[in-house]
Amino acid sequence: MRKKTDGGHAIPEEDLREMEQEEGREMPEGVESQTGYCRFCGQGGVVHTMMGWGQDEVNEAVTCRCQCEEAKKYAESKERVQKAKSRIEELFSSTAEKPIDQSVVNIMFRAVDAIEEKAMKGITIEVGQGIKARVSKMAKESIKVERSEVQKKTYEE
Repeated sequence: MRKKTDGGHAIPEEDLREMEQEEGREMPEGVESQTGYCRFCGQGGVVHTMMGWGQDEVNEAVTCRCQCEEAKKYAESKERVQKAKSRIEELFSSTAEKPIDQSVVNIMFRAVDAIEEKAMKGITIEVGQGIKARVSKMAKESIKVERSEVQKKTYEE
């Protein structure tokens, strides 16, 4: 059985029971329960957030937890992008063993977004000093981040 909320969205009975149980729990200071809605199916859900989250942020969190097919695909895509950007940070940014210029790192971040949106398949950047940065989409939808360093020795006599 579904009940309607003030916003006109239907909430399944099991979610209503969960919401009622959570109401009885004490929240840590600075945390509150907020209701949001999946951007794909409109399903309502409750998330615990830090004080001051806007409705868009709450809806985003609920969307990422929703079990509808579109939300699952969206959450997987968002996770792929986040993992790829974290790997770029690890391999190339100021915390890397041999960091490269931040402007190049920013280009790579934008490339990850373009790759996930299927605007391109990959990018290779020759940074200089034998360093190449490559970001590409793999067959199973994962995003590959690669750093290669070539040491060339040429002798001319």
